[in-house]
Amino acid sequence: VRDELMSRLAKRGARPGRGVLRCQAGMSVAKHISHAKWHLGRSSNSGITATVFGAYGFIGRYVVNRLARAGARVVVPYRGDDYDVKHLKPMGDLGQIVAYDMSIRKYDELETAIAGSNVVINMLGKPFETRRFNFDQTNVAFPRVLGSLCADLGVDRVVHLSALGASPQAESKWLRTKYAGEVALKEEFPDATILRLATVVGPEDKFLNKLAEFARFVPAMPMITGPRAKQQPVYCLDVAAAVQAVLMKEETMGRTFAIAGPRTYTNEEIYEYLFKTIRRPGNAVSTPRALLDLIAASVEWLPKPTLTRDMIRTHTSDLTAPADLPGLRALGIEPTPMEEVAELYLKRFRPPGSQTPEELKKLPYSTAHL
Repeated sequence: VRDELMSRLAKRGARPGRGVLRCQAGMSVAKHISHAKWHLGRSSNSGITATVFGAYGFIGRYVVNRLARAGARVVVPYRGDDYDVKHLKPMGDLGQIVAYDMSIRKYDELETAIAGSNVVINMLGKPFETRRFNFDQTNVAFPRVLGSLCADLGVDRVVHLSALGASPQAESKWLRTKYAGEVALKEEFPDATILRLATVVGPEDKFLNKLAEFARFVPAMPMITGPRAKQQPVYCLDVAAAVQAVLMKEETMGRTFAIAGPRTYTNEEIYEYLFKTIRRPGNAVSTPRALLDLIAASVEWLPKPTLTRDMIRTHTSDLTAPADLPGLRALGIEPTPMEEVAELYLKRFRPPGSQTPEELKKLPYSTAHL
């Protein structure tokens, strides 16, 4: 796919100005991002037109909401059923959120999705491979083609979401391809801004929610441990704020940021906090790596696996922010501790009757008749 799209790019020859290409495609030409006004509200026109790949995912909904709240027009490419993107529509005024059914394998559709935008944000990338898309295609080939096309169309800013722990020496293939994707994008679009995310937590996350769901029904939950297994969970709203912050600051062009929370945890500490929050006895068992791999191998063939052998390699890696990369505070954002937000959505996993007397007194109805 990459070779085919790159050959078509090469046949285009010299890159014409962004206005020429967009007028040929019949698209309106967005203003330069330096003229954007970020605080006018949802019904305003800030001058930003953003194409957001992967907007229908967990993090994407918060990024789209943040952009729409600032008056940006948001183009949401998607593949499949429009049911997957309908929850994004109410986040903007009429016509502000534009869904576009397309495939990243089709160059013309990819060009249409980007033409007319002055901002492109890439959040594509699942933590498991499928028969249609492997890690090399989604994490490396697509960012390379996207960078070339954005440069060809004269896009002002490109923001690419990667992962902490991304390295060419990483044990996990997902982390290795994340790093390779950063390099590929920078080769085609040197001014791209890279956000390396820690494990993201929030109401729809597939980390704490998944662990809590397992704790309810599994008598003994395997615990992924390792000598280097550390995490620095970041709140989803902080990630969305970071995306907007780098777009507002011209000095962030071409830089890499580590988007992580304020505290580092071992996997054991995360499990301990989880069981304490959902008020259930801890049933996590430290499991040998060979047994974990055997369990993952038995379920990773499913359409949407909850565990794969590569996920185990990822979660036994050091997923904390390195000291040499700027973080949320460099963008003027104070990181939100996991403990301040996780209880709000994890309490639904508590067993019936687990409320304390103090919590019962706060109920909006009287219990005197009970």
